[in-house]
Amino acid sequence: MSEEMHTTGPWFKHREGFSTVYVEARIGGGLIQEVAACGPTNQGSEQQEANARLIATAPELLEACKLGLKGLEAAAFDPLSQQRNAHAYAAGVLRSAITKATGQPA
Repeated sequence: MSEEMHTTGPWFKHREGFSTVYVEARIGGGLIQEVAACGPTNQGSEQQEANARLIATAPELLEACKLGLKGLEAAAFDPLSQQRNAHAYAAGVLRSAITKATGQPA
């Protein structure tokens, strides 16, 4: 895979006022970059916070997908594995998620 194009993590969230939870990343020199803003939802502040938590975890989730894909690809080609089809299917799901997240084939 090529170099990451997204702002590197860690990302963090914080609420500003009543209506918005921001997801931000600290970049060079201590500057803060806004990654996303989660506005009010019909389900209230708990859902808003959950959305921000999920977005803030995106860099770690992407890395976990990449690591999992490597392991599943190895297992899918193991001739002794009883679960080769399941491993191949799971690898395909991860590959699709990585492609969607990065815009590049995994």
